[in-house]
Amino acid sequence: MRDEPPADVWVDERVEVGASGIEGDGLFARADLAANTPVLRLGGRLVTTEELDALITAADADPDAPYVDTFTVYEDAHVVLPPGTRAHYANHSCDPNLWYSDAYTIVTRRDITADEELTIDYATISGAPGFTMPCRCGAPECRGAVTSDDWRIIDLQARYRGHWSPALEARITTA
Repeated sequence: MRDEPPADVWVDERVEVGASGIEGDGLFARADLAANTPVLRLGGRLVTTEELDALITAADADPDAPYVDTFTVYEDAHVVLPPGTRAHYANHSCDPNLWYSDAYTIVTRRDITADEELTIDYATISGAPGFTMPCRCGAPECRGAVTSDDWRIIDLQARYRGHWSPALEARITTA
């Protein structure tokens, strides 16, 4: 069963945007957060992979177009976040402190201290074919690159078991 996303994104009021040591701006905790605290609820609209490819192509062709911020939710279904949401600033780390708890909710993976940058491993959210980006997260486990095929890495499958997007969790289960 596929749940539809909420219309908008919710971000915990204790999460703010600030200058990141990883890349540009990032999300930061402005208070201590306990493990398993919901900090993001993804929202927007679901699109197919074909529709997502068209949106990204159009955005790449227009320098004034907003960035297409997307998470793979189900097989051939990606939630496209509305432009301007603070969730956009969640940077990647190969040792993240956030992960999925359900199709649209991102929670803290461990206790977080105030002023700590909140990060997620893009491998757990990126299922659209062909996604690749260099990684400069600085974590000891840094892979150097993040791709839409990282769900195939056995170590990552074990590390994030039960905390992948539903589409990627299903791929792991049936692989």
